[in-house]
Formats: sequence, structure tokens, C-alpha cells
Amino acid sequence: GSRIRPDPMEASSSSSPAGPAPGPPPSIPPSGDQGVWADVSPLIAAACADLQDGELVHGENFSLFAAMSALEIMDPKMDSGIERSGYYSIDEAIEDGIAPVPLSLDRTLDIQRTLDVIDHLFSCEATWHKGHTLAQTVFTCIYLMKMERISSHAVLNSFCRILRATCNSVISVVSTARTHEEEDLFTMSFGLPLNGEGDDKCLSVLNSVEETISRQLRACKSQALSKKKTLEG
Repeated sequence: GSRIRPDPMEASSSSSPAGPAPGPPPSIPPSGDQGVWADVSPLIAAACADLQDGELVHGENFSLFAAMSALEIMDPKMDSGIERSGYYSIDEAIEDGIAPVPLSLDRTLDIQRTLDVIDHLFSCEATWHKGHTLAQTVFTCIYLMKMERISSHAVLNSFCRILRATCNSVISVVSTARTHEEEDLFTMSFGLPLNGEGDDKCLSVLNSVEETISRQLRACKSQALSKKKTLEG
């Protein structure tokens, strides 16, 4: 809607002994400051229908440069008031079963899904190095936002910790050098949790997990070899 000032002559002539004039329809917001609300949707629709390809309605101070950052109504990326499907908080997504821990009760499937998450995070990190923000790449992963949830998952926890520490180190080195442009590497963290307790020991944790996986792999190979000998014998 758009606000317009009432015409004093029209206001005086509209009054009659029969009683006060009816108020605005319930769908129109209440007026204030001696102004009334009018629905301009039909006017805008008519103007849009009259526009030809290549035509644009604009004010006197319009510039193409300013239009680059203009808000676009009904664009999910630009219009914060548009209702979008999805989740409005991390906790809401977790309550709905997103980013479960463990990733699956089946051990084989849990390993496969863990590898999928790791592969996706590698891709996100590479995209961040190309100039995108951490908020739109690495930290789109809920596991990184809620590290305490994966403390019992040794592989995923150690990888997320080393990734977080790596991002923090890159930002520290690049910011100290002061030789980068924003389009080269976006160093702003927007308050994201880049510093975690114990991240300075993430290498030792990763080495420990690697040794555990190596032992499990050797045990699997040994069992497979024993079964093969049994079948051959």
C-alpha cells in the first residue's frame, strides 16, 4: 500500500448528519498522522501491463550503479519478508532430524555418510578459497556449527576440528600479510565459531584417529584372509 494525504475539501464534503463515514476495509492498515492508506495494487498492475520490453519506470536520481544493489520484492535472496520453506534456526533443523549423530545406526552406512560429509566439506573449503564467504560455504554444515554434538564421533569430530583450525590459520596468515583483495579471499567470519577449545591439539587427535582406523583396516584384512583360507581348505 501507499500513504496519501486527504483532501480537506473532500473530507469536509464527505461528512453528513447521517453519521460518520465508514472506516477503511479491515485489510488496510489503520491510518495515522492525518493520513490514510490506499491500495495501489491495481495502479501498479496497470502500469506494469502498459510497459513494453526495455522500458523502466524510475525516479529522477536513478542510476544503473545504484540499481545493482537494489532490493527486489519477492526475491527470496533479497526480500527478507518473503515466507520461505525450510528452517529458521539450527536447533529447529536438528530437532527435525537434520545432521543426525551417529549418521546411521548401521556402521557401514555411517562410514559412507561420514565420507560424504567430509567430501562436501572439502568442496566447501575450496569454494571459500575462491573468494566466497565462510558463512555460505564451510559453515553451511551443521556439524561444524554444533561441534559438541559430534564429540562421540571420532572421525567426523577430528576432521571438523582440523578444518576449523585450518580456516582460522588461513585467515590469520592472510590478514597479517595485508596483501589480499576481498575478491581473492573473504576473511570476515561474521562471528562464526572459528576458535575452539583444544583446536591446537587437533593434529594429535587426527593422528590418533588415523592409527585407530589403520588398526581396524588391518583387522578387517586379517579376517578376510582367514575366511579365504578356510574356504580354500
